Amino acid sequence: MTKIVAIGVGSSVFGVELLRDVFQQRELEGADLALVDLDAARLDTIRQFAGRLNEASDLRINVTATTDRAEALPGATFVVTSVAVDRERTWKLDHELALKHGFPSVLSENAGPGGLSHTLRSIPLTLSIARDVERLAPDALLLNYTNPENRVCLAIRRYTGVQAIGLCHGVANTALWMAERVLGRGLDDVELRAAGVNHFTWTMSICDAAMGTDLEPEFRERLGELPPEEWRLCRYLYDRFGIFPTTGDNHVGEHLAFAAEMIGTDGYDFEGFAQRKDAGWANVEAWAAGAKPVEPLLQRPSHEARVNLSAGRIMADVVSGRKARKPSFIVPNDDGLIANVSRDAAVEVPGVIASGKARGESVGELPGAVVAMVQTEVEIQKLAVDAAVQGSRDLAMQALLLDPIVHSARAAEAFLDDILSVHARYLP
Repeated sequence: MTKIVAIGVGSSVFGVELLRDVFQQRELEGADLALVDLDAARLDTIRQFAGRLNEASDLRINVTATTDRAEALPGATFVVTSVAVDRERTWKLDHELALKHGFPSVLSENAGPGGLSHTLRSIPLTLSIARDVERLAPDALLLNYTNPENRVCLAIRRYTGVQAIGLCHGVANTALWMAERVLGRGLDDVELRAAGVNHFTWTMSICDAAMGTDLEPEFRERLGELPPEEWRLCRYLYDRFGIFPTTGDNHVGEHLAFAAEMIGTDGYDFEGFAQRKDAGWANVEAWAAGAKPVEPLLQRPSHEARVNLSAGRIMADVVSGRKARKPSFIVPNDDGLIANVSRDAAVEVPGVIASGKARGESVGELPGAVVAMVQTEVEIQKLAVDAAVQGSRDLAMQALLLDPIVHSARAAEAFLDDILSVHARYLP
């Protein structure tokens, strides 16, 4: 019997997209689905929404809901997580503090000073979940969506024995953009292989999916026809290093001191996100109450399914034992999937599912200049993760002082003082 535990499911984005994907997979018919969220009211609404999808799909999935993950986890085959600590407010505060102390931070989510602050909050939370998985469902596959993804997956690898894969649609979205926007082809006609660390990945090859022919010369030519402001930073890096980054300007720019002079420091659109989130939750309430039909949700793929990175489809692939390729998995580099990145890193590489197992694929070596940037981020991540687990100010400072975004030791000390103060209740 397949059992899926979805933790943090009371979301108008993660919860809705995960559930619509799950209820489109015939291989999951008759499975147990345990919904977990700390917000009991939102959880009940999501439970009702899942019930309506269950009826419409006729998959006869056994849906339960609880605010206690320890109650849900025993016997789990898959655990899917998307959790955060007061996400928008704390993220916005991180960005404001980074700018206050003079750091040219473009996003402040996954790298740079803001990325360190996010790491210190996220790791204790995600590790507490992973340790419960290790204790109560040791054979489960953990599929993680929680940011900062690479650091979360690294922490799970370093501090637990849980099998975990990080899922991020950054590479998949870039493949879609390359295929449709630049090359004028369908997504299925183009095969992009990318590697690096999450949100700092690089094109290893771009080929015709059927013929295997190299599309990089055509990509380079057609890229020059786009407006100059489109993917400005990524195009600059392509010109200078000869390899195209495979996540957008903001995410790549988190790792680069000179990014702000090209793309600014406006950061995330928190106001726009809040409006979209409120509208999304209104839809969930309408679906749950029966005021809106759910059938259309099951008649078209979610965005994650469209770009071939749906958690529901991954679980169905594993259960069925069929072979399937995925744009990217965030996994341990134990086997040297990126040959010239340290083995104790977490990396993002193409994914494959075969014989009921999910794994990353080997990509060889990153080019020298690029691997130097990636390996620097790897070392920062190790320090940041250990700082979060040990509650070590010294390790946190080392992570800051190694970061390319940090130009001043005095500013780094002051920034660390500020985040340890304003986020004290969320830190070890």
